[in-house]
Amino acid sequence: MRTWLRDGRWISLLACVALVVAFAAPTAWQCVASPDGHRVCSWVLDRTPSTDDWRSFAGAWEAARISLRDFHQWPSWNPYHCGGVPLYQDPQTPVPGVMFLLTFGWLPTPVAMKLWLYVHLLVGALGARALLRHHGANIPEQVFGAALVTACGFCSEHFGGGHLSFTPFLFLPWALLGHRRALADARWSVLTAAVLAMAVWEGGTYPVPLLIVALAADTILRLGDPAARRAFAVTLPLTGGLFALLAGVRLLPVLLWLREHPRLMPLDDSMTVAEVVLAWTARAHERPFPGHIFVWPEYGDYIGALPVALFFAAVVAAFARRDDGARDRRVDVGVAIALVWCALGNIPGFSLFGLLHELPVYRSLRVPSRFLYPATVLLALVAGRALADLRALLLDHRPRRALVRAFVALECALALGVAIDLVAVNSPRLQVGADPPIPGGRASAAFHQEGGGDYWRWPTYPVRAIGTPVCYVAFDWTPAPQLWQGEGPQQRVEPADGGTARSLAWTPNALRIEVDLARPATLVVNQNTDSGWNTSLGTIDRAQGLLRVDLPAGRHTVTLTHAVRGLWAGALLTLLGMLASAWVLRRALPGRVDGWRSALSGRLFVPDSLNPAPPEPSPSPIGPPPPAA
Repeated sequence: MRTWLRDGRWISLLACVALVVAFAAPTAWQCVASPDGHRVCSWVLDRTPSTDDWRSFAGAWEAARISLRDFHQWPSWNPYHCGGVPLYQDPQTPVPGVMFLLTFGWLPTPVAMKLWLYVHLLVGALGARALLRHHGANIPEQVFGAALVTACGFCSEHFGGGHLSFTPFLFLPWALLGHRRALADARWSVLTAAVLAMAVWEGGTYPVPLLIVALAADTILRLGDPAARRAFAVTLPLTGGLFALLAGVRLLPVLLWLREHPRLMPLDDSMTVAEVVLAWTARAHERPFPGHIFVWPEYGDYIGALPVALFFAAVVAAFARRDDGARDRRVDVGVAIALVWCALGNIPGFSLFGLLHELPVYRSLRVPSRFLYPATVLLALVAGRALADLRALLLDHRPRRALVRAFVALECALALGVAIDLVAVNSPRLQVGADPPIPGGRASAAFHQEGGGDYWRWPTYPVRAIGTPVCYVAFDWTPAPQLWQGEGPQQRVEPADGGTARSLAWTPNALRIEVDLARPATLVVNQNTDSGWNTSLGTIDRAQGLLRVDLPAGRHTVTLTHAVRGLWAGALLTLLGMLASAWVLRRALPGRVDGWRSALSGRLFVPDSLNPAPPEPSPSPIGPPPPAA
């Protein structure tokens, strides 16, 4: 503890906390200009921003919250959106994210979502601090990197726009730190696998594949080092295997869903290097972005001209210097270039994004400019390490102590100036308007479909037990055209004279209906069908849009339940992953891993007994050589 206080680590920790508080402040206390020119401030912590993405995620959060809290069911099905749509298998749903599970039972949805945002921002800031510290950065250099990673324009544009599933992008510094430290100690592979798995749990549809690309680029660029190759022989299988196991509880159901409902996206956008520089340096831009099919918030990532200039200077220096750290610096630069190359999208010639787009999962991705955030993290790392190298260069030449102190003071001013600039420019975009508060109270079970309602009210539908045929989802899903609107019975019998149907109980995942049929007929429920629905009697007609069950004649009580396919198998994989992670942390000590590697090499190559060494030469005679004849 004394060492921690003495070496000043608490200063960088407090600086990261202050940075996050300042950056995220508009999501709690918003000030806007009134028509008469005065500034009007209001408390908005309990109100979501007025964007469709915020409303979409708030509605999904509410649907999951009331399923767990009010109906005591796992959030498998969402009857309140699109005429009924899978909830847990939606790749973007924030369940079972740790912050969701910790907050859904006691915090209102807008407050819980913003706490989720604050925690992720802090995780990103601390990750940048730890990554730069690992590479020798001092306190101002760490804060400088944390400001770029946490308060950049990408975070404000996407988080303010409502992309809650993008917050796991902030795990990248931790994933990269674990990946690099595992080169010396394989136990760090657990960190990389765990943060990638958490991103899957939280619905990180874009963060997970893009973080994997960053780690893959870092791996490929290190393969020229024999020591790195030997380390990767152990760490890569550990990281990949533990990730697949830990993520299983969410990854397996989502993959089953995507196999049934593939999302194949076109290669329909590209950027130029000049536009990337514009995205990093433009303090403001009109919403349209001429020449592109998406609006400017998909591209904006303001970090300022000074960090960008420092990055380009560091790139030149990385290839100009010839010292012990040259290879490592060039790896950083190479990863940054690869990520920018991906962000360029479908460019003429060789497109790295186009190559990725041929792979499974990556075929579902579009908007290549989203690679700008991983590129920004690498930019922060390259620029921060450049400052550390310059400081080390001054120390190597033993200048006067006052000169070194002046340089560190300059770094402090740089870190503070960059942080203030980013907060001032980017943070106001985190809260765009404010919708009315979402009503509390217990959710109603008097469910009915209601068409024509205002979409901004959609987050209130789960509590009010209202379904909407309006769709705003990230996958192909079409509500059944036969849905009927308005209050009244939500089930019927076809043909109409075949009998009667009466609802006995309704919950989001389970329906209990009593039917009295004079002859075989079909029970029709006013929701979409899905492969997850099961019936206690009869046969579900899955070819139809509505949920339809063919039943025999007679009086029956039919129970319809929706279940997540692959959930229990995935949960078992996650449990195995936790046990395996604990074993690795306990047993994969560096010396023991070297033994494993030697044993593996012995199995892969021919044993020495089958490949004898050539005989040693006979020893030289003692004494001078004999005289010549």
